[in-house]
Amino acid sequence: MASYVYTQLQATPGDLRLVLLQPGGYHDDLRCNILHYPLLEPKILFKDERLPVKDVQKSLPDGWTVEQTLDGRYLFMSPRHSGIPNSWKHPDAGYDPKSYELPVYAVSDSFEWHVPPYDALSYSWGTAGDEEYIHITDSADTQNPPAWLKIRQNLAAALRHLRYPDQPRTLWVDAICINQADIEERGRQVKRMGQIYPLSQKVIIWLGPESEDSKHALETLEYFSQQVEYIISHRWGDAPGAQEPDWWRDGVALPYDEKTWNSILSLLHRPWFERVWVLQEALSCDRVVLQCGRDTISWVHVRKALLVLRQKAGILPLNIRDRLFAYARGLMAPPLASSEHLFLWTRNQKCSDPRDKVYGILGLLDPNIVAKIEVDYSTPAWKTYSQLVLAEMEAYQKLNMINHCNMMTRLEGFPSWVPNLERPIEGANTGYLSIRRFYASARSSAVARLVEPDNHLQVTARRVSTISRVSQDLTGTFVQVFQVIRNWAPKDPGSSMYVSGGLSMDAYVEVLVRGRTSDRALSDNPCPSIRRLRELLTSALASTQVGDDVARAFKDCFFASECLFATADGYVGVSAIGVREGDQVAIILGCDFPIVIRPRGSDRYEVVGPCFVHGLMLGEALKPPLDPPWRDALPVTKGWALPYFINTETGELLKSDPRLGSLPPGWEEVASSDPFLPPFVFQNKADGRISVNDPRMSADAIRQRGIELETLVLV
Repeated sequence: MASYVYTQLQATPGDLRLVLLQPGGYHDDLRCNILHYPLLEPKILFKDERLPVKDVQKSLPDGWTVEQTLDGRYLFMSPRHSGIPNSWKHPDAGYDPKSYELPVYAVSDSFEWHVPPYDALSYSWGTAGDEEYIHITDSADTQNPPAWLKIRQNLAAALRHLRYPDQPRTLWVDAICINQADIEERGRQVKRMGQIYPLSQKVIIWLGPESEDSKHALETLEYFSQQVEYIISHRWGDAPGAQEPDWWRDGVALPYDEKTWNSILSLLHRPWFERVWVLQEALSCDRVVLQCGRDTISWVHVRKALLVLRQKAGILPLNIRDRLFAYARGLMAPPLASSEHLFLWTRNQKCSDPRDKVYGILGLLDPNIVAKIEVDYSTPAWKTYSQLVLAEMEAYQKLNMINHCNMMTRLEGFPSWVPNLERPIEGANTGYLSIRRFYASARSSAVARLVEPDNHLQVTARRVSTISRVSQDLTGTFVQVFQVIRNWAPKDPGSSMYVSGGLSMDAYVEVLVRGRTSDRALSDNPCPSIRRLRELLTSALASTQVGDDVARAFKDCFFASECLFATADGYVGVSAIGVREGDQVAIILGCDFPIVIRPRGSDRYEVVGPCFVHGLMLGEALKPPLDPPWRDALPVTKGWALPYFINTETGELLKSDPRLGSLPPGWEEVASSDPFLPPFVFQNKADGRISVNDPRMSADAIRQRGIELETLVLV
């Protein structure tokens, strides 16, 4: 029997291949047909006719909120501390349920497919070697008589578990449905993943054969998921009817023994959870099941359980906590998190081709970004990564992908402004990059262009200060590195003043915890205040040992290949190692974090990496000082911490910066429902143009306020 020869896919009608898996017993040979069909959008027979969440919210009594859960239902959340359980029912029994209840329809009743309904398989390819054959029996194809195709063991095991004993089953399986030897076809099909998985009638996540502890892990996650709910504005609480209504709380311990925790850890270390490609497949639609051997569980239940477990860091075994923190970042894909969040995740995942660090999550990225990325497996990986920087710049006049650059992970011989997504994260400080909490460039628009053929990036920026002192390399918890923290603390904590105002000790503690304080929140926040941190650190400096209360308050203060630094004019910051004396701190328009740059000749600079600097994180370098009694506030709305301003004397709250005056004629701030954009954006009333940047923070407007900007070339 000959090796199978693929018939070329037709590009124009959106041709795709489907596998018709032939019936058989578990140990029978694997046989299938490979058929071609045009992939067309199905006709939607079911339309969600519920009222929008914002309209339902208007009908609720004071203190109640309604939010959408991961599976699309509306959850009515009772007033905080009321003790009333959350509910799927409106608190007003007379309110029409059709306005908020999600009708249950069978998939076959919801769509009218133009191709045979198929299930899409999400799995880990596994390693090469010890493959087996699947027999292709395309009797209708005269060009391809019966032939065979080599597949890897993990896929073979999946197909044996998935095939029916008495009828064929239609599947889409990438290793069979894409001619892997055809680079051009691979590139075209990768771009279509955003259609192939969502248009399937079901996505099956195959974790592998059952083991002695996998059933226990799935049952544990299933039961835990029934006790908790997670909503898309990044909050969590008790599930309606929960038998354990307090399990969602951060500090409530779970009655799990070592065997149970180890079963969950073993599940999370299955190869599927380590790969890049599979996440966009799992999050492609709401018809996803996870299968291990013959056992299945709804994927949304797994996702919900892991997201809530991640919040219980204080009571989790250390190995579980570390694995969840690394992985759950990906589960917070839009609308829960940003693209930057996803790239922090993808850098710690595995793939055989470094370009797949981008291509493997295209289905989760903003379509405006995806449209500007060319899938081409013949191009160098650094070119693929540079496309991300340029795509963000073109689509939104932002340069936040530069935040992923790092001296320690530099792509040798290539531009310093191109992040190396192939390498894992260096430095614990990168954790704050995934939180949309800071606006160093004050929602300004990037002014940048690519300078060819040198592949330099010309940007507009303000150089703020020169680094004059750098600590030793730090790795460890607050307690483990306390001697360095002691040496770097202000010598007179009660009176020493910081360069941008306030006590130097206040600036220092905020740098240590990277801004994780309650000071700028407008609602309950579990983080301690700057004042509390200052008091605790001052007492610890005066003592011979670090007390438990200090260690608890600074539990988020840990270092991983990082260093503290100070500038010549008194700023204090933290960054990944690689920073040295003479480097400069710059605020690049359109980039939300300060960037450390290194002079490389006249107006030429090398990117060292992002940093956290007290006094530069909220646009202070690009705007006049904020006069008392006003101060910055950053309430979190749908996962975004947007800049607000509060009058500390009257309590008045402004969404518009009082320093900037009115918006230019023709512009207004409007609400946005786009999951890839902030909840509030700016719209031009004349042409309908949307901008995530404040029109009052253009380069010209900044200069008119007396702020000096420069043109820098990043090499």
